[in-house]
Amino acid sequence: MTAAGPGRAQSVEQFYRSNGLVFLVGHDAGGGYDLYTRTLARHIVKHVPGQPTAVVKTMPGAGGLKMINYLYASAPQDGSTFGISDRGYVLEPVLGNKAAQFDVTKMGAVGSIGRQTPACSLWHGAKAKSLVDTFSQETVIGGTGPSATTVYPSILNQVLKTRFKIIAGYRGSGEIMLAMERGEAEGVCLSWDTLKTLKPDWLADGRLKPIVQMGMQRIAELKDVPTASEHAPTEIDRQMLTLYFGPNEMGRPYMGPPNVPKDRLAAIRRAFDASMTDPAYLAEARSQKMDVDPMTGEEMETLIRSFYASTPELVARLKAAIEPYRERN
Repeated sequence: MTAAGPGRAQSVEQFYRSNGLVFLVGHDAGGGYDLYTRTLARHIVKHVPGQPTAVVKTMPGAGGLKMINYLYASAPQDGSTFGISDRGYVLEPVLGNKAAQFDVTKMGAVGSIGRQTPACSLWHGAKAKSLVDTFSQETVIGGTGPSATTVYPSILNQVLKTRFKIIAGYRGSGEIMLAMERGEAEGVCLSWDTLKTLKPDWLADGRLKPIVQMGMQRIAELKDVPTASEHAPTEIDRQMLTLYFGPNEMGRPYMGPPNVPKDRLAAIRRAFDASMTDPAYLAEARSQKMDVDPMTGEEMETLIRSFYASTPELVARLKAAIEPYRERN
């Protein structure tokens, strides 16, 4: 009888005590994904058998695709290496992006720290006061080029027939905020957690008012703000919006490469879940104003498979709607 190989013969505890963990971040050091991951790394090791060390490495490039391509094709598949990138990457193969050289359904979903809920918000001086108003009133939206700030209002124009006039020349969200104060722009589309961190005073005193959120369901903080899907004119339009906004449900998703041994992936999943309820982790997350609304690896896996089961007709319609402002990697 042939003996098992030394790597596979190890228990999960032995493996992680000997090998440790590496978390790859597909974006620049100091950004949100990096900070969230460094916080997670400090706490998850307490819940992994063997209590390994954890190292965080940034690998920016191509909007996060560089790291995901590496994780899929070149990273160790032994359960030592996991990564995080912008959630939108999971749709890139579905949408035919040739730079996306991976199949997310073959990767090991670990879990997501929190959903991201983009919202379009209007300055108090805007003529439009609600989403319905924007169906007939042209409204200037500030954007930063090919990014979510322009793609989201673009798809609302395509599907809901809003009359957003998108000005995409601003260099960052800070410039868009100044543009609204100067009267150059009347609104902005940004992730809700970014907006409430940047301008909590504007939201509190009504200078900035969310009018529509891009998620599969309303979040508690925006319970009176409609989702875009609620105004979809047809069922296929609703399905298209559900597909495009679906990745927001797993806003900060951690993923492993293909072929991670099942027992090691299960151990990391359970350690991730335990971290999400760890009082010390939650206290540190709160101190850094991090949103924690977790999704398990199993839930992520189910959601991802639903994206890949989309009909060709639905995908074609979505591609046509977002192509004018979609970031090319």
